[in-house]
Amino acid sequence: MKKTREDYIKEFHDAFGVEVNAEPTVKLLKLRRSLIDEETKELFADIDAAIAHLEAGTPVPHALYVNMLKELSDVQVVLSGTSVSVKPLEKLDEAFVRVHESNMSKLGEDGKPIYREDGKVLKGPNYHKPDLADLV
Repeated sequence: MKKTREDYIKEFHDAFGVEVNAEPTVKLLKLRRSLIDEETKELFADIDAAIAHLEAGTPVPHALYVNMLKELSDVQVVLSGTSVSVKPLEKLDEAFVRVHESNMSKLGEDGKPIYREDGKVLKGPNYHKPDLADLV
């Protein structure tokens, strides 16, 4: 059986003494929020740098894409870390599958996506919210 992202993060948490499957506390939730905030800011800085290159008509440097991939991975680490640390959020892998299935229900009657002007996918007539209540 292939390890999930959360399996890898649990391995890290166990090795480094980070909380696993803990009841939520103010301290724990503030830490998780801070980590997510820090890592997303670093990713956004790289995305903004790439946008600046593209707007200037210059190629995005390979090293910037390399760093963006690293920062994207760091965001995933802190998201999965939150799932591993905070007991009510431990079933992120199953939640992800259900959210994916819900997202697939956004297709229009013709089976094609419906887009907002900026490219965001909108909810079609058959959209259904994911049911996650039993996972918490």
